[in-house]
Amino acid sequence: MFSRLLSSNSSDFLKILERDDITVKEAIESFINAEDFDNKFLVFYEIVKKIKEKKIVDLNQELLKKFFNGNEEIIFDIYKNDFVEVFFPIVNKLGNGKIARAIVFESKKSFTNNSDLKSSIEKIESLLGKKLIVIFDSEFKGNSFELAVAIGSLCKKIPKNIAFTGEIDEKGNIKRNIEYLDLKLKICSENNLKLISALDVDNVFELKEFFEAKKIHIPILISLMAKDKEYIRTSYEELKEAVNEKFEIKYGDIFEKIYDVNKVFVKDSLNDDWGQVLKEVNSLLYKIISNRGIPHIAIMGPASFSMALGIALGVQNPLVVYHKAGIEYKPVIDLTDNVRKVKNIVSDYKFVKYSVENENGKNCAFILYFASHNPYDAVKNFLSKNNIDSKLVLIEPIFGKGNLPAEDWSEIVSEIMSVTQNIQFKHSCENVFFFMSCPVPLSFGVGLSFGDFAKGSIFHFDKNTGDYIEVFKIEKIRGEVL
Repeated sequence: MFSRLLSSNSSDFLKILERDDITVKEAIESFINAEDFDNKFLVFYEIVKKIKEKKIVDLNQELLKKFFNGNEEIIFDIYKNDFVEVFFPIVNKLGNGKIARAIVFESKKSFTNNSDLKSSIEKIESLLGKKLIVIFDSEFKGNSFELAVAIGSLCKKIPKNIAFTGEIDEKGNIKRNIEYLDLKLKICSENNLKLISALDVDNVFELKEFFEAKKIHIPILISLMAKDKEYIRTSYEELKEAVNEKFEIKYGDIFEKIYDVNKVFVKDSLNDDWGQVLKEVNSLLYKIISNRGIPHIAIMGPASFSMALGIALGVQNPLVVYHKAGIEYKPVIDLTDNVRKVKNIVSDYKFVKYSVENENGKNCAFILYFASHNPYDAVKNFLSKNNIDSKLVLIEPIFGKGNLPAEDWSEIVSEIMSVTQNIQFKHSCENVFFFMSCPVPLSFGVGLSFGDFAKGSIFHFDKNTGDYIEVFKIEKIRGEVL
């Protein structure tokens, strides 16, 4: 019924196949009975995909045998085994090109619909030690598809925004003979695909390792102050060295390319854009986390912003926070072993002490005094000047004020968190306010642990005005970054 349409207009045939206006059985019959027609590879490809997507297993065996050119043995493997779809650019000698596709199955017998590529597929099979069914949607010659098919046979899941190009040798090394690279990059860009080649990875098994890694450690530098490019570049390299002392970070560059993340976030100043910048930084970190990344974070910026970022992220995912001690970065909050350890509530304090003034105040102002500058009087004056009735809760370190040892600060964060919770439990707090003179990573940890379960504000000391300004409403932070 549809074989005449296929012979005369294969594009229209493909449209009705896509819309399911034709059954797969009718499509196969049309393919077998039609006279010579255009897009034969593409029609064959789409029919096979439709069989898998619709999970059709009740087709006539003889019909399928004819469809697969008598290769009866592969029918069961196509029914049974999952496939992976891969993309790769192809270019002809005239400089024309497009994105081609292949679907790859494991099988007990080899099969491909492009016999010109049989020897390349046999090389891949020999490398992997298994037989493959490889269905192409286009007719072409050349070996640059090999990386795509090899990785498709090795990995069950590949991001849909990637194309591959590269010939591989008998050990899986990707040969450095990329032809028409500029054109292939252009074709991929036009199709919203990232091109992976020998420029990105040396070996197909290394690429497999990347795709199958459960967690990938990614150093992230966040700079929110005016610094020259060389300083930022050097700082990022120092951060990488610090991360690499304990965690392997060999996949950082390819992660950045595939998932479109910038490992260095730079704003010369926050100005009046605190909320927007928080949204951008949180989005960056969420993209890393949602793609198996563990961010290793160093922040050059205000402690008030850092606390808000901690609140936005919460303690749901592993991460590591670094503090620059002298000329090198040190991890001071490591949540890769237990994301909730900064939320432990304690009643005995080994690292911090606190005092409360104006215990009858209806609000609670928490003043973190861990750096060399004492903010207490300035906060007290600010509250008085603005008629804010508040308890003043001064939280200080028992030792190391102004120069906390760059060690594990998780327990310090936990104790600060405990003070805030214990105060709120013992005394009513209509609103909570945070004023900070402390290392940036410490305020980030406090934000992680405190969360957004109380109404209140985070204040920042504005050097231009010589006074405090409200920069975030605590209860609105998570809603504003989404």
